[in-house]
Amino acid sequence: MKAFIITLIACLTFSIGNAQQLPKVFLLGEHEQGFDDLTKKHSDMLLTVCNDNMTEAFTKWQDMLISMEVHANEMSYDLKGSKMWFNIFWSPEGRIKHIAYYLKPNSRNLDQDKLKLFLISFMNQYNLPISYNKNFSHYGSASFPMVSPRSGAEIETKKKQTIPLARENRMKTGNEKK
Repeated sequence: MKAFIITLIACLTFSIGNAQQLPKVFLLGEHEQGFDDLTKKHSDMLLTVCNDNMTEAFTKWQDMLISMEVHANEMSYDLKGSKMWFNIFWSPEGRIKHIAYYLKPNSRNLDQDKLKLFLISFMNQYNLPISYNKNFSHYGSASFPMVSPRSGAEIETKKKQTIPLARENRMKTGNEKK
């Protein structure tokens, strides 16, 4: 009888655990235990994966968000005006395993069910062009539409331009001393 009760409890625990499997896409704040487990299993950050090169990590993040926007356009899904926080969890091969998100207060309102379906569609076709020896994650922000990031060369070119400063470009008022 004691063995039967232990077996029954084990079966119930197993079935409850499977019934509460973490969805691929979920709202931050939901599934707290599953989120904590994911965070532990994906303890390395994108920055670490990019050898602590902030420019490379930022470029990878931006490229993924631009790919997300392109996918939205292909699927006729409107992301324009949406602003959100993302926590993305990747496999070592760069496949997205889970996306946790939260719309920012100043975001355009989106239908949550349609957003989740869109994000699942995106993660099923996207692969971050990177390989690492274990799972990793990144927490970041996104605003759509994306603005193309400036390259370092663009910034250097702008620095070299000789545009007069505002104080050097004063208009004549007629009251100047002659």
